[in-house]
Amino acid sequence: MADISDVEEALCGAIFAAVYPGGLAQSSVTGFDVKIYRGWPANKTLNADLAAGTQTVTVFSQEKATRDTSRYPRVWRTVAVTEPTITVTVEGTSLTLAGTVTAGQLVGLIADGVAYSYQLLASDTLDTAAAGLAALVSGATSDGATVLAPPGVSIEGRVVGTGTAEMETRRQEQVFMVSVWCPTPGGRDALAAAIDNALSVIDWLTLSDGTVGRLLYRSTSESDLSENANLYRRNLDYSVEYPTTMLKTGPQMLFGVGTLAGTGPEVGFGCLLPPPSLVVPPLGAIRFDAWYDPANAIDQQCASALSPSQFQFRLPPNASVNDGVAGWPAATQATIDAEIAAALQAGLSFWAFDSYQPNDSLSLALQLYLSSSLRTKLKFCMLGQSSNWGAGGQDQPSLTRDISMMTQPGYMTVLGGRPLYLVLDASPAQLSGLPTGGVAAAIGFVRTQVTAAGGANPYVVWLSSAALLDYSNVAAAMSAGADAAGAYATPRLNGAPQPYASLVEAAEADWAARAAAGYAMVPTAMTGWDQRPLIETPQPFYPIPTGLTSSSFYQTADPAAIGGHVVDMVKFINGNVAACPAQVGLVYAWNELAEGGWLMPTYSAGGPDPERTSAMGRAIQAAITASSVPSIGLVK
Repeated sequence: MADISDVEEALCGAIFAAVYPGGLAQSSVTGFDVKIYRGWPANKTLNADLAAGTQTVTVFSQEKATRDTSRYPRVWRTVAVTEPTITVTVEGTSLTLAGTVTAGQLVGLIADGVAYSYQLLASDTLDTAAAGLAALVSGATSDGATVLAPPGVSIEGRVVGTGTAEMETRRQEQVFMVSVWCPTPGGRDALAAAIDNALSVIDWLTLSDGTVGRLLYRSTSESDLSENANLYRRNLDYSVEYPTTMLKTGPQMLFGVGTLAGTGPEVGFGCLLPPPSLVVPPLGAIRFDAWYDPANAIDQQCASALSPSQFQFRLPPNASVNDGVAGWPAATQATIDAEIAAALQAGLSFWAFDSYQPNDSLSLALQLYLSSSLRTKLKFCMLGQSSNWGAGGQDQPSLTRDISMMTQPGYMTVLGGRPLYLVLDASPAQLSGLPTGGVAAAIGFVRTQVTAAGGANPYVVWLSSAALLDYSNVAAAMSAGADAAGAYATPRLNGAPQPYASLVEAAEADWAARAAAGYAMVPTAMTGWDQRPLIETPQPFYPIPTGLTSSSFYQTADPAAIGGHVVDMVKFINGNVAACPAQVGLVYAWNELAEGGWLMPTYSAGGPDPERTSAMGRAIQAAITASSVPSIGLVK
């Protein structure tokens, strides 16, 4: 994809061609040495160049001169297709591979009308590819590069290469200032005229990724007023409208409907499988980590709340129940590694860790995640609690730990590398201990520290603990200097039991309300809300609001309904790019087991119950498939 630096480089290239039409082996069009580069010149360097008689041309993108011009539908188009380098020969019930193995190709076999495919890896040989394909077919074996189907089975074979498709995701117009700096007015005039004449005939500027930008002249101005009497400048302002694109490479269609007549790229079985129209953004689940140290008081209180038999199915997967009392062992590396695998099965891209004091065992899950060999497969971010940020005017260790995490490998980033930092708001009383400047100063401190450590400016999302219709945190987010607003959870209790569908309706109404509010937002999908364990067995760590009774809750969700709700959120993010610029979604929650929202596998007498993670993963994959593969039968 092209960005602003690619446009500047392309302008510099066009200017170089105009100034040095014969290349560096010949003189410039003015007869003087000419420097051409991006950015604003340093005074010391420019003065030295002027004194030496060197002319300078700079290309600089103007501030506050960007305009979003997106207007085209997001449609994938095929830009490149590679031919397969292996062949398939079928004789009777055997299929033989030949040729050169190249990673990414697909070999396929239809056995009695059922299709199977194997994608070649860089480490494959013809023999291992045949073995991999045979392993997929019941009763089949392999002998070297040959797949042997069971006797009497009718088989067909095919092989395809890869294709690359491109989609424009956004379009923008940026104004660039081409400045000519010369020690004489005559030299300035000659150099500027050569550049202006050359650029004036360029309608489309070719960028490094193969896309093009529309080049339009805007204005010209001169400046001869300077403390340096030998400085003569002319500014040539041009706008460039250019696209931001996404590339995707994958195998071509292996089995499907072929067109028997025609002349377009759709003819035959070699056409590229249309990429899915549903783009799944990174999805992150919120973590409440009171399930990993039985000696911790919060763990003990959660165990007490979930000990009654009607709530035991919400215990963590490694829990045990003895004489009606629940408990669990101290977590090990294997505990978190198993959770990472489950999170990947669900289709998650990252975890959002609630931030606790570093020396509290509630931070044990984060520590085990950071030491896991699987952490490269699942990213993470921190969810800071503003109520813990300061006491007595001092920054708390949890805040400085959060800051240090944002430059860690695998930290979740958005919008070109900005660390995602979620922040849960708090009451004025809880924030009274913050240093001078309050929340805004604290967030400013976070930004300063992260950028000083070499990270990008964090993308801060201000989360409330309620739906926007009950409590709008937009003004608070703006006052705090956050980049976006959202919700930790969005229950709307009414004093009586409600079906899970009502919670889904409340969450999706919150997305729509936030999008309509006109402030950048991140949506949250709800997996449940049922505080009855903490109401019926009160615990010190969880004060119950006055008037909240055990009859006010949402009924336990069917796992498939959770998957459908998350897919709704994916579609909402796809359809509301302006409202959701970070293009991420949150899920409440990974393990809020006592509060009633969870995805993680949970306790059952027969072993861990993974149905929620499985159902969510199935729902996402089904939605992707439905958006790309037509519901048609195989034509043979």
